[in-house]
Amino acid sequence: MRFNKIIENNHIKRMVDTLKLGRRSEKTILNYSYAIARFLNYFKNKDISLFTEDDIVEYLMHNYINKNCSATTYNMNISAIKYFFSVNFNKEFNSKLLPHAKLTKKIPLIIDEHLFTQIVNEETNLKHKCWLLLAYYSGLRVDEISTIKIKDIFANEHKLKVLGKRNKERFTYLPDITIKYLREYYKQTYYKNNYFKKLYLNGTKSGYLFEGINGNIHINGKTLTNYFSTLKQKYNLDKNSSFHSLRHSFATNFIKNGGDPFTLQSMLRS
Repeated sequence: MRFNKIIENNHIKRMVDTLKLGRRSEKTILNYSYAIARFLNYFKNKDISLFTEDDIVEYLMHNYINKNCSATTYNMNISAIKYFFSVNFNKEFNSKLLPHAKLTKKIPLIIDEHLFTQIVNEETNLKHKCWLLLAYYSGLRVDEISTIKIKDIFANEHKLKVLGKRNKERFTYLPDITIKYLREYYKQTYYKNNYFKKLYLNGTKSGYLFEGINGNIHINGKTLTNYFSTLKQKYNLDKNSSFHSLRHSFATNFIKNGGDPFTLQSMLRS
């Protein structure tokens, strides 16, 4: 179901409006909206304003616990449900009866630098090459890469301004190799067939480095994660590795090469 269709529901729209007022991320808004849409679809024709903890437990057991879903997925859904009821019905549930699942901490997977170099060198798509370099050498998350704005790239200072979680801004390092390919991508994308003059100078361009399609102002993060899935198969990477493993690799390599932990923290925070 499309997002525009989901928010036709007045209760969901109110939740979305409140999330926006709280400056919650686009990802959180989408996740919560789809979670509640599934919830309401499960309880069709029922007066949800009268629900108790037992009704929520029934839903969570049937759709998540009995299906052995991840703790992260379960926690997101229960958070969305609690928020939805709080906003729409001023109703707070007992957290002891509806607890969040304890997350199991795993040792983060990293990608060897020699293998990463091979992957980048063999990648023929310039945009994909930029994604990899931004994650591995600057420690960016998927959503941070997808929302980079051209004005936030400071090539001369070798730094990049990033909008992270909860809309917190930070600066991170931008090495020469990343700058090189970002410039190539920029020229290829924005100067081809006078594209830059037609759109960017006329003020109709979004300002995002990686523009979206089908009306989206920037690329969808799922595009990046889907791309990484193809790399996993091609290079036989660990089945538990993900695009986020590139960020972990950045942190590991930074410390291994003598980097200051406090500097690393400032580049990764938020």
